[in-house]
Amino acid sequence: MAVISVAMMSALGRLFWERVLPVLLLITLGYLFQRRMRVDAATLNRVNLFLFVPALALVRLVETPFSASVLGKIASAVSLNMAALYALSWLLSILLRWQRATMTTVALAAMFANAGNYGLPLVELVLGRQAVSYQALVFVLNNLLFFTVGVVLMAGSQRPLKTTLRQMFSLPPVYAVAVGLLLPMVGISLPAPLMTALRYLGDGLIPVALTSLGAQLAERTEIGDGAALVAATCLRLIASPIIMVGVVHLLGISGTLAKTLILGAAAPAAVNTVVLAIELHVNPSLASAIVLVTTLLSALTVTLTAFWLIG
Repeated sequence: MAVISVAMMSALGRLFWERVLPVLLLITLGYLFQRRMRVDAATLNRVNLFLFVPALALVRLVETPFSASVLGKIASAVSLNMAALYALSWLLSILLRWQRATMTTVALAAMFANAGNYGLPLVELVLGRQAVSYQALVFVLNNLLFFTVGVVLMAGSQRPLKTTLRQMFSLPPVYAVAVGLLLPMVGISLPAPLMTALRYLGDGLIPVALTSLGAQLAERTEIGDGAALVAATCLRLIASPIIMVGVVHLLGISGTLAKTLILGAAAPAAVNTVVLAIELHVNPSLASAIVLVTTLLSALTVTLTAFWLIG
């Protein structure tokens, strides 16, 4: 037992040092920068949404090899997990009498994990390189669903359907995902200079998004509904991996793919939740707090999940 405890503490420390602390340092830098310089955080966010996010989504889609059978299993598992988390969020909203915008923010934070800059290195660290290709497909699917279903849910919480659809199709990531899915299917490759430029843009997403998150936290520090923050955190870090365990058993998924899906489901809330919340003016304070708190607490919950998977 003592050996296990030492091993767990060592892994916890390594995970925090390698994966969580760099994220927190960038958020802190953005917070301090905003307190000092008072820049327009909304403009920073728009740079993310209109340049960095579509570039990263397009590059990852074009460069990720697709297997129809594996993609089908991943799509089924991820969709069922998201549907269950949405249903739980909806039930909580009834019990706690949340406004629709609050319910939507909690639901999106619970449904969409940080599958890219957190999930990909996490899976490689815990499960090895073989699992990274599976997690890359999870990341691709998350982008596809986030900038379609996610946009409709968040925008629709305050706007009629016609306005919501117009808002969705005004966002570049929607077209980036569509092009990224279409190009490999028709066998078309983008010119090398364009791909290089898109990679440069995509690589900028993580630092700019996280520093923007810090700037957002510096502007809005009041959280009106602490219960919503706690609920979203529990759904994202605890309920999500537990539900995914049931889903993979239900679908008969096993081996490395099952472990990848479960571990990825334990990741903190996606930074894109904040990016979209700021752009659509839907609870940006709550979204920012959820991303920050789930990222902090994930050092513990992700480590416990990883030890259960590899134990």
